[in-house]
Amino acid sequence: MSALSQNGTRGPTLAQLTALARTGAVGRAWELFVGAGYDQRGGDPAALAVKGRLLKGRARLAVGAPARAHHAAAAEAYAAADALQPAPYLAINAASLRLLAGDADGSRAGANSVLDQLDDPALAIDTPYFLAATRAEALLLLGDQSAAEHAMQDAARADPDGWAERAVTVAQLREIAAAQHSDAAWIGRFAPPASLHFAGHMGVASGGTAEAQLKIMLAEHFAAHPAGFAWGALAAGADIVIAEMLLAQGAALHVVLPCPAEQFEAQSVAPAGAEWTLRYRALLGAAASLRIAADSASSVHDPLATAHAGDLAIGGALSSAAQLASMAVQLIVTDEAGGGANTARQAERWRSASGVQYRLTVARDAAVDALFPPEEPDPARVLSVNLAVVLDGMEAAIGQSSAQLSALTAPVAAVLARLPGGSVRVSPNGWEAVVEDLGAALAVIDHLNALGRVAVGAHLAIGPVLTDPASGALVPYGPAPALARKLAALAPTGTTLASDALAVTLCARGEPACRPELYYPREDDLGGAVHMLVG
Repeated sequence: MSALSQNGTRGPTLAQLTALARTGAVGRAWELFVGAGYDQRGGDPAALAVKGRLLKGRARLAVGAPARAHHAAAAEAYAAADALQPAPYLAINAASLRLLAGDADGSRAGANSVLDQLDDPALAIDTPYFLAATRAEALLLLGDQSAAEHAMQDAARADPDGWAERAVTVAQLREIAAAQHSDAAWIGRFAPPASLHFAGHMGVASGGTAEAQLKIMLAEHFAAHPAGFAWGALAAGADIVIAEMLLAQGAALHVVLPCPAEQFEAQSVAPAGAEWTLRYRALLGAAASLRIAADSASSVHDPLATAHAGDLAIGGALSSAAQLASMAVQLIVTDEAGGGANTARQAERWRSASGVQYRLTVARDAAVDALFPPEEPDPARVLSVNLAVVLDGMEAAIGQSSAQLSALTAPVAAVLARLPGGSVRVSPNGWEAVVEDLGAALAVIDHLNALGRVAVGAHLAIGPVLTDPASGALVPYGPAPALARKLAALAPTGTTLASDALAVTLCARGEPACRPELYYPREDDLGGAVHMLVG
């Protein structure tokens, strides 16, 4: 997880610094890079490559002469890494950054060197996608737009679903086109498709007139507004019809349910009839992913879980669009009165987010509401943020006087004292907390990050939270506290890492206090992607 820095302390690895830069926290990543002594490793191609990556990130945050200076320094770092260990990705970054630094002649010379490397089997070692995309970038630097477009077509054929990599390529190609003052319209054809959130009412009979009408409307809608990725539930009715149409269009379906699939089927599908149950199960089998809002031994299908599932689905679409630099879209199917209630709530939530919203209206042809059992809330279950706070230097402080320990811990304790009484518990190397008020949790996270001395893990989950009769502290039960501790152990000092559940909920709610940015794309034992919270 960490490397030994020049002063003998434990520091971040180069992979962690690259992940940190990816979140947009370039300034913090650069501080850690220099603090760990990586900037002095002039003979280490890996350190030089990360140096180039960080300087490129700093250039994107600057304008004018400072931006050009950072681009030039980044180009030199990549070129030095390429000289030590030749690789097309190093050479192409050096060439592109020279263009952005204003060195057109150096950029063209570098682009020709890249093409030479790509033609050398000993050096052209990468995936077929990246080799073709690198060729496209080099050709564009040389002004051959037609050949660059053909190379990008080869790249797309090599990896038709590699949208994350495609987004990075498209962004860099657009930067080059802007620097050249050339036409960039062709680049958009390779951009990732839209990410969609969908929801609809349940008053649709399987195979009835409402479904037939809805299918016609959806076919017209998706012909004009195609989506590549979609998030939503699978209740009987419009949800299932939309999901089936999306799969038929080739979209990746990401199912988000309030409770485990069997419970959801019994609550929101089976009462409407066996036809819906068969269709529901088929969709589950074809889904690209399944997320459960409340997945524990105490899970129930209640309004809390239903609302949280809606946020997770909305946030999933928005987060995907942000990561892929693509459009975010919502599709809502209501009846003439604007119902049902949960669909209307999700439509309201979208208005505070950034994205296009489309509404379709389909009359009900099934009186199904009375068929579904009522949702039963459990007052002991709450949606709360679980925090784990690790103070740097706590282990080394063992054996110090009480006054020294107090001076070490006092700044963090003062920040945590802002939380409601009973929220905070002492842990072996710091503190843990459980907070129902999302805004209060984010404010504390912001203050903790400003201290620069703690690593924080944060996870949002539904679960029982009970008061310990001995201490009066609130104690969350279930896997949430352990997940927060894992995130804290992964976080570099001075940062907060958040679970995917928390990050996508922040996207759905449009919280201004903290912006989640992707840190690690996928960590299965951490509930999915890991994000850094940037103030």
